Amino acid sequence: MGSSASDELIGTWVSGWAGARGYESRHEGRVHAALRHDTSGDWEYVIYEPSNEELVAVAETLHKHPKRRLTAFANETSSLIEAAQTAGLKVLNSDEVLMVTEMSGHDVEEPRPADGFAFQIERDQSHAYISVHPVDEPEVVAASGHVSAVNGYAIFDRIITAPEFRRRGLGSLTMRALVSLALEHDVEEGLLIASIDGQQLYQSLGWTDLGNVVLFEGTHES
Repeated sequence: MGSSASDELIGTWVSGWAGARGYESRHEGRVHAALRHDTSGDWEYVIYEPSNEELVAVAETLHKHPKRRLTAFANETSSLIEAAQTAGLKVLNSDEVLMVTEMSGHDVEEPRPADGFAFQIERDQSHAYISVHPVDEPEVVAASGHVSAVNGYAIFDRIITAPEFRRRGLGSLTMRALVSLALEHDVEEGLLIASIDGQQLYQSLGWTDLGNVVLFEGTHES
């Protein structure tokens, strides 16, 4: 794979991300979509390097449906944001990046929980969820994450460490555990969307940037 993302790759990411979260998803040409029933209750469109025409068309839909959003992937964001704003879209977040890793470079051995913590794992055919709990407070979730296996890719999602449990290595522990679960499937590369807070962790674990991610909404002008 080259140094940049592609439309096919983004479609794979959407399938894994939506599957892990239980979202209904659609793929119509270059426009992918997921129904975010747990947050906005409406559709989020996902497009790789949208054209001006695509931005205009999505903007018209977002104006009519204020809860809908557009996630756009691009290698260079300044021209994307300028074109989107010209089409009547507003930036909600431009701090995230799409990251990739070669799965063969990761340890296949399942890590052991840190002292005082225990793993809980739920899985079905292509998805797995892991949570880390203090042994003396099993109802408390200290860290958690999802992984989905789709078309040879492992899609990682919602890697979260609770604020009071940060700086204890639980984030990297969760990632290693998810990698071991993903490697039970025939996967060659891993994909995830990383926030500013997460990028340093993933870089330390061997992940590299693949492209930028920008979230837009309509301006909802009357």
